[in-house]
Amino acid sequence: MPQLLIRGIGPERVRAASRSLIAELAAVCECPPDHIMLECLPTAAFFDGEEVPVFPFVEVAWFDRGEDVRDRFAEAVDRHFRAAGIPELEIAFRTYRPEEYYINGKRAGGSRENPAERAGRESEEERESALRAAEAENRRLKEELAKARKSLQSAAGERMSSRLRDALRE
Repeated sequence: MPQLLIRGIGPERVRAASRSLIAELAAVCECPPDHIMLECLPTAAFFDGEEVPVFPFVEVAWFDRGEDVRDRFAEAVDRHFRAAGIPELEIAFRTYRPEEYYINGKRAGGSRENPAERAGRESEEERESALRAAEAENRRLKEELAKARKSLQSAAGERMSSRLRDALRE
């Protein structure tokens, strides 16, 4: 994994690009080159009762590696196939979740917990933590304000320098 399902590009062009493309994709994904598979799918496209050329399309099936890796991966695929004479192509990613992927009947990874529930709980925990921190900061600021007001009231009868007054206002 990742697996590239390639349509609309002949096997000779895929073979020509494969060695350097796989080496670069392995570096981008930080995985061994033998984890990357290029599959050239023979397809036929039809329009209005006639066979038409298949538009070059690469579908990448993989485990998510983040936006930065996905962007670099897509750029490498595009660059290598353009160098092989393909003027334009489209790339789409199909992301598998390890907890839903099985190898020889065994789960590849992850827990049985629903990822959306886990993400919702984590974000709820993060929100609660941020709220507690904001409340603590609010209490601290209220205490400082109360001290400053008390200081101003006691000094009301005394003449206070403008710099001191400005400092207490802040």
